[in-house]
Amino acid sequence: MKIWSKKRMNLGSPDAYISLVSGLVGAFVGGFFTLKGATNAHKLALKKEETADRERMITTLMLLRTEIAGAWELFMEECGDELSKPAGGAPFLNILPVGKNPFPIFDSGPPALNLLPRELAKDVVHFYMRAKGLIATIEMNNHDYEQALQYARVLLINHAERAQKDGEEFPDEKHDQLFNGGVDFMAGQLGMGDTAEAIRSLAQELTPIVKRITTEVDELFFSLSDNQKRTN
Repeated sequence: MKIWSKKRMNLGSPDAYISLVSGLVGAFVGGFFTLKGATNAHKLALKKEETADRERMITTLMLLRTEIAGAWELFMEECGDELSKPAGGAPFLNILPVGKNPFPIFDSGPPALNLLPRELAKDVVHFYMRAKGLIATIEMNNHDYEQALQYARVLLINHAERAQKDGEEFPDEKHDQLFNGGVDFMAGQLGMGDTAEAIRSLAQELTPIVKRITTEVDELFFSLSDNQKRTN
């Protein structure tokens, strides 16, 4: 009976309670700082990820802007003046060289495309979809024009051989008139006037989109650059 009372008295001693409380406080403090450290690490990781996303977005924007502005400038240099004239159903008698992969940056599927502002991303996709349609129309026009030229060459050769056989003269004026007439005839047969109108229509649709994209990218780029300077 005395032994049991002694043990019970030892468990309820101040030293035992102090030891128990110290352990609990130590565990709480350790857990608190562990949680705080984990939270800070998570916040730091998110901040780094946001910074990386912003840098990828800026890089993607500038690359796409360069590709869009460069392609459009080249297109306008090649046929901008002619496309700005009244149509009148006239064919576009010109061959525009088109590479196998005219949009390598966009076609590479930039991973940061989904990071772009929504309206700007819509304009970018709109441009490339219409621009690819424009390229397909230009390629069709190139093919038809080659056919028209080939028809005119054959027509010219036949008339030249006939004139030589009959001993007739074949002056340069008649030569040019016959060749140009042959081109115009075959261009009309192939519907090149409608193709030219399709090119003109797509160019008119794309002009304001290109301007909007370049302007918005420049404004966004400078805004992001200023914010980055202020946070550094």
